[in-house]
Amino acid sequence: MYRPCFRRWITAALIALPLAGCDALPKDPDGTLTAIEARGEIRVAATAPLPPEALRLLDRLQKRTHAISRVETGELEPLLARLDEGGVDLVVAPFRKGTLLETAAALSPPLATSGQGEKAIEWRAAMKNGENRWISVVEASTRDGGDPQ
Repeated sequence: MYRPCFRRWITAALIALPLAGCDALPKDPDGTLTAIEARGEIRVAATAPLPPEALRLLDRLQKRTHAISRVETGELEPLLARLDEGGVDLVVAPFRKGTLLETAAALSPPLATSGQGEKAIEWRAAMKNGENRWISVVEASTRDGGDPQ
């Protein structure tokens, strides 16, 4: 009489245990999205004046996060270093198609493209690797302005 009840309890516990860790997937180990929402500001870095497509992305991100964008400019490599260190949340810049910098940060789908083939230049948003909640918000906003959650 006690054995079937005990087995059901064990089965229920084994099913529930993996689900307990699924509250906030995907995860942001450094809490980028939470920090943006808490401070009400998206720290954006850019290498040049932003094209209209990038400005539309920032507008969608502002609506999604209820935060304003603060844009600063600089050179690409130092900006990517600041991204990795957590000094900025997003770097928007032109990248050569197939760039080796794709491993330095998570790159969004292209926002705008000029040129063709190997010489194509793609404007993309770069996010810190591993900040998957933030990356999913940016990518969804890049593709269709949708909300991934």
